[in-house]
Amino acid sequence: MVERLESVQQVFDQMPTRLLPEQADSLDVVIQICLTGNGGGQWYLIIKDSVLTVNLGSHDIPNMTMTMASSDWLDIANGDSNSLGLFMSGKIRITGDMQLAMKMQTMLRFSSD
Repeated sequence: MVERLESVQQVFDQMPTRLLPEQADSLDVVIQICLTGNGGGQWYLIIKDSVLTVNLGSHDIPNMTMTMASSDWLDIANGDSNSLGLFMSGKIRITGDMQLAMKMQTMLRFSSD
């Protein structure tokens, strides 16, 4: 059973170990994550050579930017919400590479479902 994540920072701390390398082997991308609300902030992910690194702050030229409430980010990581449903309801805004946004769903394993 996967442990329940209690904070946004805990999600980011665990992201490098939750990357499925076989799903990211051909990527060389930067993903900007902008979270609003309690525990929010800006982080950017670099995925290159099947390795994910997490950085605090903003990147000048990300391939994709995702903006959402920090509570929704935590719910996605815990399997309490579906990212596609949140996107369709306007709770997640994406700019840039939309295919990369779809690929994120298969690259990272958090919830046990």
